[in-house]
Amino acid sequence: MPTEYLRNQQYEPTEWEDTVKDDAGNTIIQGTPANERTFNNIETGLLLSHFDIGVLALFLMQQTNLNRLEVEKYKKQRLQQGQATITNSISDTGYFRSSEPFATISLSGFSQINAPNYDVLISVTSADDMGKVGDLIPYDKTQNGFKVKMTGSAKTVSFLWTLINPNV
Repeated sequence: MPTEYLRNQQYEPTEWEDTVKDDAGNTIIQGTPANERTFNNIETGLLLSHFDIGVLALFLMQQTNLNRLEVEKYKKQRLQQGQATITNSISDTGYFRSSEPFATISLSGFSQINAPNYDVLISVTSADDMGKVGDLIPYDKTQNGFKVKMTGSAKTVSFLWTLINPNV
């Protein structure tokens, strides 16, 4: 049966009655007839229940997907990692510099809901001279990124950053 037909149906269950006969074999109560109408009513009830189960299954799959996306969002807001490199292109020759080299980190996915109250841990992975790296300091923390500045005089520094947002 087409689904349009099923949407317009209201199933009414059949009250089945047994045929009751007396000792002489005469029918006292006529039972429910086993005919096309009653069997089609059973079929309609089965199809409607399968249709309802299918709609419920689809709804549950959609809710499961929404929950999965929500959990993924919280994971990305709670903990993210990445790598970056700071290249010192400042050619100051003196001891004091006019600015410090930095890298801008863009956060992909979901924005941080309690910026700037998250922590960033920095681990240096390589540098042209590890003794000249100085400190790597995260700053300008926003919902969608932050910056990391280098206080040393190394030409290049690569690092792993880990954003930890425990309040999510």
